[in-house]
Amino acid sequence: MMNAAKTLGAGLVLAATAACGAGGPGAPANTSTPPVVTTPSDLPTSLPASPPVAKPPMSRPTVGPPPSDKMLPPSQVDTKLPVRVSAENGGLNVHLELSGCDEARANLAEETAQRVVVHVTIDHGKPGQMCPQVIRYVVLPVKLAEPLGTRTVVL
Repeated sequence: MMNAAKTLGAGLVLAATAACGAGGPGAPANTSTPPVVTTPSDLPTSLPASPPVAKPPMSRPTVGPPPSDKMLPPSQVDTKLPVRVSAENGGLNVHLELSGCDEARANLAEETAQRVVVHVTIDHGKPGQMCPQVIRYVVLPVKLAEPLGTRTVVL
C-alpha cells in the first residue's frame, strides 16, 4: 500500500512538471518582443572616418648604447665578453648589460703605446639570493693617461 502511494505521488509531480513547460491551454501568452531583423538597406553605406594617428616622437632608445657615443670598431677591441667600448674625452667607456643582482667594475690594468688592457669584473648575486628579473644597461668609465688613438683595447 505504501508503495502505491509513493508511485501515485511521483506520477502527480511529473504530470504537474510536464504541464508547466508544455505551454498548453492555461499557459501565459508569449510577451517577449519580436527579434529585430536588419536588412542591408538599414546598414550605413560608409564607415566613419578614423581619427588621424600621430607619429611617435623621435627619441633616443631606452636600451643599448646611445647613438651619439663613438663606439670602437670590433677590430680595435679584443674581448670575449658581450660588451661594447667607446672612446670619449680621452678615456674609455665600457658598455654592458647586467642582470638584477649583478655589479660590475672596470679598472685600467696596463697602458702601452700599442694596447690598453682593462680588467672587467662582474660580481653575481649570492647563491639562493632572490634577484629581480631585469636587464640593466651600464656604462663603466675608464680614465687613460693619453687618448686612445689607434691602440687596441683588451678586455
